[in-house]
Amino acid sequence: MKAVAYARFSTDRQREESITAQLRAIHDYAMKNNIHVVREYLDEGKSATSDDRPAFQQMIGDLEETRPNLVLVHKLDRFARDRFDSAFYRREIQKAGARLVAVDQPLDDSPESAFLEGILEAQAEFYSRNLAREVMKGMKENAFKAKFNGGRTPLGYDIDQEGYYVINEDEAATIRLIFQMKLAGKSLTSIVDELNNQGRRTKAGKPFGKNSIDAILRNERYSGTYVFNETPKKVAGRRNNRVKNPEDKIIRIEGAIPAIVNREDWLAVKTMMEARKTGPRQKGSTLYVLTGILKCGECGAAMVGNTATKTVGGSIKKYHYYECSQAKRTGKCSNKKRYPQEKLERAVLRFIESEIIRPENRDAMVNRLWEAIKKLNESSDVQCANMEKQLQTIQQQMDRVVDAIKKGLPFEHMSSYFSELGEQKKYLESQLADYRSPFAEITRQDVLNYMKKQQGRLVFNTSAETRKEIVTSYVKEATVLGKNIDILLKLQLGSLDKAGVGGGT
Repeated sequence: MKAVAYARFSTDRQREESITAQLRAIHDYAMKNNIHVVREYLDEGKSATSDDRPAFQQMIGDLEETRPNLVLVHKLDRFARDRFDSAFYRREIQKAGARLVAVDQPLDDSPESAFLEGILEAQAEFYSRNLAREVMKGMKENAFKAKFNGGRTPLGYDIDQEGYYVINEDEAATIRLIFQMKLAGKSLTSIVDELNNQGRRTKAGKPFGKNSIDAILRNERYSGTYVFNETPKKVAGRRNNRVKNPEDKIIRIEGAIPAIVNREDWLAVKTMMEARKTGPRQKGSTLYVLTGILKCGECGAAMVGNTATKTVGGSIKKYHYYECSQAKRTGKCSNKKRYPQEKLERAVLRFIESEIIRPENRDAMVNRLWEAIKKLNESSDVQCANMEKQLQTIQQQMDRVVDAIKKGLPFEHMSSYFSELGEQKKYLESQLADYRSPFAEITRQDVLNYMKKQQGRLVFNTSAETRKEIVTSYVKEATVLGKNIDILLKLQLGSLDKAGVGGGT
């Protein structure tokens, strides 16, 4: 009978069996039971609370090659401290025709043993969660002192050596400008365009987007209020900053950090943001995609969206249309026609799509998209490379601490330093995940294939809000009169260089 052995030495406890002691116990068990250990896998300074265990992952990956009958560990908590992970990796081991054995907790295949294993794993999981609770306790102490608690530093602030927020005046100017523009009634899209045109950048050195502006305008810290634990770290395994913790779990201290905007302005913006969310655009309301762009071909006045009702088969139904605002308001325009909303919007969207991704313009559009992707990837690569270097340095420092402990230095002498390194590592790892470009694996051919595949449905398989953004981005003006609509595009794309094109509705 042959086996592979796994041992792990972590430094999150002061009393630990060393890897040497674990291996000794494993080999003693193997010798007594006539088991041949064909390979050893060792993780030093690694925690069982995550998959960041290279030797463990290597062992799982090698099962097809090694084909062991048994996987030997010293105790079950060396294998995993989470029942889900334990069940998952046990299943992988079983698929390879092997069985997990904890040599210091010898259990057989009986139902009783399964029950006992469940208890042991529950104990390990309790330890892991208790450790997390102790970490949270320390973070709450920091919060009551209004100290930085990790994560991404907000634009406009730096963190001093003692962990307190200080204003970064260069960045704060951007924050104040964002609030000023919003108070002046500008849309998120307009704010984004203005900032990026000025060459202003996020904390990560990237161009602004609507989401980043939305997050800034909703960030109470800018009014001088310290906020901690406002959102859970994960919801259903994913981050979701829209989900809020109950108020009794949130630490909120007004005036605890330097304010970049005054409280009154922040509250005014908050009111505007909430109104945008819950105001005129109530559920069931209609978004007229061409509002602000469509003009009457007779008098030049704006075409506005409206709703009417008609009786069809004994039932009353609503229908939506565009009409000349001048004709509606004063009657001075002769264009009294009501243009069906769906038909008119479809005509404009179909024209946009045909012009952007028709064969003679497709390559130019792909080139623009590909250049944008390359720039995003290049910026991401620089940021990630710097963070990976920092992670490498931190890991080397942690390894040296582990070596010192193995040579006899009492763990309590190094625990604080090691914990600090661990927190730095966790923070950088979370940052690294955020900074990795989502387009890293995409090729130019992928972009081209997507454009070909989506032709004829690119703009129609989107929400009304997205269609509105598409129209706003590409159409400067559209005029309608009778059965004809003239469309003036903003876009100049390769062979596409038109002042205006007519198309039928």
